[in-house]
Amino acid sequence: MSSLFTKIFLAFWLAAVLLGITLFALARLFGSEVIEETEQRLAGQAVSAAALWETGGRHAVARWLHNLQPGTQPALVDAEGRPVLRQPLPRHLARWLPRPMESGTHSVSSAHVLVVAALPDTSPPLYLVNEVAAGHLRILPVWTRIPIAILITGLVSLGLAALVTRRLRRLRRAAQALAAGDLNARVGHHGRDEVAALSRDFDQMADRLRDLLNGQQRLLRDVSHELRSPLARLRIALELAERGESRDKALVRIGKEADELERLIADVLSLARLESGQGQLEQRKLSLGDLVRQVATDADFEARAKERTVRFEGGEKLVVFGDAVLLRSAVENVIRNAVRHTAEDSEVTVTLGREDESALVEVRDHGPGVPEEELAKLFRPFARVGEARDRKSGGYGLGLAISRRAVEAHGGGIYAENIEGGGLRVRISLPLTTNH
Repeated sequence: MSSLFTKIFLAFWLAAVLLGITLFALARLFGSEVIEETEQRLAGQAVSAAALWETGGRHAVARWLHNLQPGTQPALVDAEGRPVLRQPLPRHLARWLPRPMESGTHSVSSAHVLVVAALPDTSPPLYLVNEVAAGHLRILPVWTRIPIAILITGLVSLGLAALVTRRLRRLRRAAQALAAGDLNARVGHHGRDEVAALSRDFDQMADRLRDLLNGQQRLLRDVSHELRSPLARLRIALELAERGESRDKALVRIGKEADELERLIADVLSLARLESGQGQLEQRKLSLGDLVRQVATDADFEARAKERTVRFEGGEKLVVFGDAVLLRSAVENVIRNAVRHTAEDSEVTVTLGREDESALVEVRDHGPGVPEEELAKLFRPFARVGEARDRKSGGYGLGLAISRRAVEAHGGGIYAENIEGGGLRVRISLPLTTNH
């Protein structure tokens, strides 16, 4: 029973079946009294019929039977169950006769009993026969039927209520614990019915809520830490400007730190929107090749000022469904990170290709790479990995984190790997549209 609906349905069905069986069994018990009364009545009638047979013959017995109370009139038959009188057998007896006769009660079906009484001292042997059907059995009184119905339905309902409410109470306790601040509260799920599905959904919600709150706390902690350095430099520059020492140089520093703060705040807001899922994607069909080529061209223009170059490879037309601004930001952050860390007089290669039903963007630099044990941290906010990828290289460690969330928001994936001979390769996978 994998469905709560099925359990409830079967519980009511079981209650109805048990109630019917119980009432039928009790009716049969009460019905035994009716059968005994019929046997006693038929035995007395057999004595009377025997006396009439001796004195008045066939006609006297026929008149006597005709004058009996309707419903209590038996049939007079011989030893083979054939009628002795000229009148046909009553309709309710004609179904079971003729058959060999023997005094007593005989069950002819699950709901019918034949009661047979022999006429004493008659030759050939004669018998009076009557039928007792289920409809003739004594009906249980209302005062008996109502308690039985209450007892049976109550027991079945109690079992069903215990089954359902026990698991719902566990779900309620977990919800109360989560509301009280216990982010590790979980229900645990057993079974495949609706309550188990609700428990799984609750645990998934709790996991997501815990990740969001932990992410926000971590983000606030990292932001507060990162803000200290530019604010400290900004304060020093202001003091120098107030004292008139290197005033022009201090103003340039103030402008630079203000730009750094503005960029940091913009990146933090972008990441927060992506992490919370509040960012609305303005999705449309777009040529990924044109987008990546434009980003690579812009990055090459900036890289040449640092004695580096960016080369784009890929002529296949690939169409994806997504937000052009977010995808451009994701690719741009990866390429700029590669330009920042590649060696001087080296080249960053940007390749666009196809892999199964996905578009694949590969960005390779010729820098020192990243220690293998720190590759997993590369796409975390404010991540600082490797000696060559520290704060001196610029940035706050948010670019790749934004790229990861932007790519995942489009149903894709991003990961990095070191290359033999030096350098890092970042691969971005995005699902292609089903039709171009």
